[in-house]
Amino acid sequence: MLTEQLAEAIVQRTMSIIDVNVNVMDKTGTILASGDVFRIGQLHDGAREVMERKDPVEIDSKDVEHWGGSLPGINMPIRFRDEIVGVIGITGEPNLIRGYSQLVQMGAELTLEQAFLTREIERNERLRDDVISHLLLGTDKDQDYIKERAQSLNIDTGATYAVILISVPYRRELYSVRKLERLIQSWMKQGDELVKLYTNQFIILKRKKATPIDDEKLKNFLKEKLDHVGATDVTIALGTYEVGVEGWRKSFKNAQKIVEAAKVLYPQGGVWSEKDLGLSLLCYQFLQEAKEESFKMSEPYRRIFKESDGHVLHETFDMFVKENGEMAKTADRLFIHRNTLAYRLEKIHLITGKNPKNLQDLVELTLGQMLYKLSV
Repeated sequence: MLTEQLAEAIVQRTMSIIDVNVNVMDKTGTILASGDVFRIGQLHDGAREVMERKDPVEIDSKDVEHWGGSLPGINMPIRFRDEIVGVIGITGEPNLIRGYSQLVQMGAELTLEQAFLTREIERNERLRDDVISHLLLGTDKDQDYIKERAQSLNIDTGATYAVILISVPYRRELYSVRKLERLIQSWMKQGDELVKLYTNQFIILKRKKATPIDDEKLKNFLKEKLDHVGATDVTIALGTYEVGVEGWRKSFKNAQKIVEAAKVLYPQGGVWSEKDLGLSLLCYQFLQEAKEESFKMSEPYRRIFKESDGHVLHETFDMFVKENGEMAKTADRLFIHRNTLAYRLEKIHLITGKNPKNLQDLVELTLGQMLYKLSV
């Protein structure tokens, strides 16, 4: 329980308050930490006497020669849960330091208690992470066991949650990811759960309230928070509210599909829901389930890239779709003459056999473009 790191923390904290040397010893009387680094690792006879008596031991200057090189001071037991786990010693004449010796002892014991509670909280968080991860990712075979573990951690497996999946680019430095994790924690409301899924993914289980926040408000809130810290390359997917573990898994799978599709189509990041991606998400699912048919549908659009100016034509068509087929706006956005735009669209028509100015052909070309983007 009393480690060298904890002993060092106790020494540093105590000596920042009082101007005397402090030693911390383990149950064998070995000095773990000291203001005098040369004493670390030595045996302390006063500490060994404390462990034997289970009471404080005072050593004044006239008795030093009887204590195997120990200096004058007061040595006190450090207790944790009614057990003596070590000794703290303050160097100095006992009559000069006796007034605050008990405060030093109490401070050491509080530091130990705080460290224990912190570890318990971290352990509980890791357990919750592990259980919720298994609830979302596990197989049907282990669900009963995991549900029992969840109940032991007071996780309500019958509650209504929406999965919010947050994906951070791998290229981000660890410090930035940790900073983002602290930011995500600030978004949490009572009843929500936060899980670190992988090294670069977080999940918020958003508990449904009596008056839940709608998707648009939640999206705007998350976008504002990301912009504020400059994390514009982070992709966030909003799953649907679902009841119980089976529902959460459905929401999680939905959020996964949204993230995977959004990262391909919108690598700059953003906050997305199923409604936002709409047709793109359907194309993504179609691509996963029917690759051969997807390739056939995207083949006419792929022909564009066999041309020397294929990327220019691709960008032109992309802008044409974004501007809802309005020639003037598309030309302005591309900084080209309207006749140049008409020429490029006609060339796309000749290459693909699909006329972008015809609604049916435009839909087919758009689907082909989406499937192409999602497959490269």
